[in-house]
Amino acid sequence: MLHCGLYEVDITPALGMEIPGHFRLRRADGILERLYAYAAYFENDKGGKAVIVTCDIIQMSDDLASKTRAKIARDLDMPAAAVMLCATHTHYGGPVETWGDFVHENPVYIDFLGSRMHDAAVYAAQRKRPVRIGHGRGFEGTLAHYRDFILPDGSYATNAHVPGMRAFGDIDPEVGVLRIDNADGTPYGLIANYACHCDSVGGVTKFSSDYPGAMRDTLRKTYGADFMPLFVNGFSGNINHVDFEHGTSSEPGYYRRMGRILAGAVSETYEKIFLSDDESVGGADESFVLQSRLPDAETLAWAETVRPEDGVVNNFYASETKRMDAEGTKPIPVTVQVLKIGKMMIYGMPGEIYVEFAKILKERSPSEYTMTANLANGSIGYVVIRELHKKGIYPARICCSAKTRPDAGYEMAERLLKLAETL
Repeated sequence: MLHCGLYEVDITPALGMEIPGHFRLRRADGILERLYAYAAYFENDKGGKAVIVTCDIIQMSDDLASKTRAKIARDLDMPAAAVMLCATHTHYGGPVETWGDFVHENPVYIDFLGSRMHDAAVYAAQRKRPVRIGHGRGFEGTLAHYRDFILPDGSYATNAHVPGMRAFGDIDPEVGVLRIDNADGTPYGLIANYACHCDSVGGVTKFSSDYPGAMRDTLRKTYGADFMPLFVNGFSGNINHVDFEHGTSSEPGYYRRMGRILAGAVSETYEKIFLSDDESVGGADESFVLQSRLPDAETLAWAETVRPEDGVVNNFYASETKRMDAEGTKPIPVTVQVLKIGKMMIYGMPGEIYVEFAKILKERSPSEYTMTANLANGSIGYVVIRELHKKGIYPARICCSAKTRPDAGYEMAERLLKLAETL
């Protein structure tokens, strides 16, 4: 018999704390929605265990993830390799990182967040009960949009508005759903997986869970206040909510509409799922080191020309270019992870991963159903496909959050697929 426990804890920061995610300093002066960490704990009769905790934060550091995973594993008597922590990537959460002069990590909040992630996992385990699960794949092709473009002159750009441009690639419209029912057949909860950047609220100075929170609220209106919907953001480093080719949306509260639409796709998929007797549960991870890249001669020459009056963005990138050149190549610790729950595998990478890597994993995964978890167990910044390490592509513009080499994502994917074979 498979057992599962689901739980949520509030992780809303105090007002006045900084909000990461934009090229300006923002201090919270209000709350649009409270922020949460959601946990799902799974256990089978053979001793197999797995935990996933998904949080309304922009990312988490490697150190926070490592310490929290170890603490959860210790207190739940399970391997850390079966504990996955991930971020929804909301750009309206707490100060968990330092990024230029635009946000500064807050150690008090980070300690609080670590304790809350731990508590969510432990409380979920304490509330385990017999369940049956099932898996499904849905489709939502209107909310997410590819944001890297080839311009008519052959150059490249991210978030462009140029007549005649064309998107370099395609989104992943799949809506993955893990359905979780109580043993008596009543609804308990679900895990939903979809890939789209979580920055659709606008440049506000208020905390918000963005469209994942609106999705969760809508599902609870359908299935009851006690229903527990978890959202895991897929590989969405180059996917966002703005349709640059056909016009952008500046509608106030658009993120709530996004959440309702996504909830509709999740619910439609959920209702079509047949429950399975597969009780497989487990996890595997691997830690290794990648090497950072260095700025090229053209970028270094540009950095020397930047002056204070050239604006905060140019000055940030110029400063980062000089810093990374002076420091030289540095090791980047990486942990990749696979969880197996029934007929599904969840692949986690610690960064803002390009959607193409999700497609590689889904095509080659040995599992019948596949989810991908963006920003899982840490963050190494953007992980870009080889073809888009180009001038004009924002996620490839070298800085503290864009430091990996062109082959990084491919090595991570190959290691994940080998891990999956062990499960």
